[in-house]
Amino acid sequence: MASYELAIELGADFIECDVVLTKDLVPVCRHEPLLSGTTDADAKFPSLIKSKTIDGYNYTGVFADDLTLAQVKTLRAKQPLPERNQSFNGMFDIPTLEEYIALAKGAPRTVGIYPETKHPTWHDNLPHVKAAKTTISDIVLNVLKKHGYKGPINSKAWSKQPAFIQSFEVGNLKYLSRKTCIPLVQLMDDFTEPIPDMPTKTYSDIMTDAALKDIATYASGVGPWKNTLVRAKAGANVTANGAGLESTGLVERIHKYGMQLHPYTFRNEAYRLAYGSFSTPWDEYELFFVKMGIDGAFTDFADTLKTWFNEKAKEQGRLWNTGAVINRAGRPKPHNPKC
Repeated sequence: MASYELAIELGADFIECDVVLTKDLVPVCRHEPLLSGTTDADAKFPSLIKSKTIDGYNYTGVFADDLTLAQVKTLRAKQPLPERNQSFNGMFDIPTLEEYIALAKGAPRTVGIYPETKHPTWHDNLPHVKAAKTTISDIVLNVLKKHGYKGPINSKAWSKQPAFIQSFEVGNLKYLSRKTCIPLVQLMDDFTEPIPDMPTKTYSDIMTDAALKDIATYASGVGPWKNTLVRAKAGANVTANGAGLESTGLVERIHKYGMQLHPYTFRNEAYRLAYGSFSTPWDEYELFFVKMGIDGAFTDFADTLKTWFNEKAKEQGRLWNTGAVINRAGRPKPHNPKC
């Protein structure tokens, strides 16, 4: 919660929650069901350490789906990245989806939410989820409905309480598109990564014109890994502060079908700048926002991006959209014509 509060103070327009489920089906904000890397779960629940396979990858530790909410609330968060500040380890608990929403709604300005249904197929096949005859998609959607989130993108209702629902899977987004008008975002991983609910296909298979045309029938945007948007020019020096990079064509294809583009994740550490070819985060923003025309971005450093937006606004009077109203208008989706 402290990081969400700080993000809002630093100028974030939206805050993101990756949603995982507890044993008693309470949605909480954690990057993965595996809690070991980001909390003290192993020390507090050593008897629950086990191995599980999630979307083809093996993990060992303590998992959210083996803990009740009461047990999850005994955990304390820790910084999993060794290069980042470790001084807050052990101070903060794990927020629920409802606590995260309450923070956004209580902010002094309009702050949107951007929940991700994490590993929906895996979650939906858990015995206690199947026994409850529900899905992680339904659980998240019911919480959003309870708190008044509704309406297609740029509608009056949506602009009052902006929200996107995102997922790396395809099936649950198509399912959600028939149940809600809240705009959906199709996340995409690297080209060769398999799609979790379509294991015979990789993300490159849904980056084609035909696939993006289909995505536009159920989603309002796409959230690709930023490195899939650029590639090295033939024979170019890719360390030349972005000059050696060119578009892969994915940006243009996504915009061709009227969808927004929200790539992830923009960070300040030098080694994380795309292809290691930018001197500063601002140089990276220049390529992605100005030259390539992305509509928004996920970042761990909201103040850096906000400051850059403010500086860009001074150039020839250019006004950048840094509020919660999105530039691209929505349009009805065939899966749910009422939207």
